[in-house]
Amino acid sequence: MEEKTILAQILQALDLYATDMRKQFEALYEKFDSLQQQVQTLNEQTNMMNKRMEDMERRMEEMDKRIGEMDKRIEEMDGRIEEMDGRFERQIAQLERTVNERFERLEAKLGHIRVELAETQETVDFHSVKIAQHDRKIRHLLHTR
Repeated sequence: MEEKTILAQILQALDLYATDMRKQFEALYEKFDSLQQQVQTLNEQTNMMNKRMEDMERRMEEMDKRIGEMDKRIEEMDGRIEEMDGRFERQIAQLERTVNERFERLEAKLGHIRVELAETQETVDFHSVKIAQHDRKIRHLLHTR
């Protein structure tokens, strides 16, 4: 009977040990399930982040294209501005030449007018002297009578 008792106690100890092991295995399974859910959540988040990164890369490529197009437009505008600048410089130079020519003509005309005025003044002075002489003669004739 002692053997039965010892055997019963051993079986009871093994049963307690097995129950304890089952509880530990269940706890480990729960932890494993929790970790598996966390891994799945992390995978989903990683996938979402990858999609966002791909979207960002696509947007960056579009922005690069737009910036390239804008650079081309700016270069074209620079060319047009330089062309317009050249045209303006040529037009300004032409206007300066035209204005200078007209001023030279005006100066020449003014020179001729000055000469004519000087000659006219000399003529007026001569006539004034002659008129004064004639006035004196007329007064003299009027007084002598």
